[in-house]
Amino acid sequence: MKHRRSIELQPPAGYAIETERQALATLPQWFVMHARCRACRHQTPIERRDVIRRCGDTLSLATLARRLTCRGCGNRSGNLLLLEKLPRD
Repeated sequence: MKHRRSIELQPPAGYAIETERQALATLPQWFVMHARCRACRHQTPIERRDVIRRCGDTLSLATLARRLTCRGCGNRSGNLLLLEKLPRD
């Protein structure tokens, strides 16, 4: 959907990320990962290379989200894995 000034209001159809099927190895490089705690709202970036080194590149994003632990309050349930798309020129 385009705005009257040709600004994209929604991402293109091919950019939807399915967390159950998407693995770290197949996630495009222009996506940055962040973790957010539902209890204390603490948010931190996740370094993809560190996760791949520790868990392997076949780890799905849904499994990674279930493994997140907050470093602020120690919460282990319901934490969010957020994906941010970097601008590409």
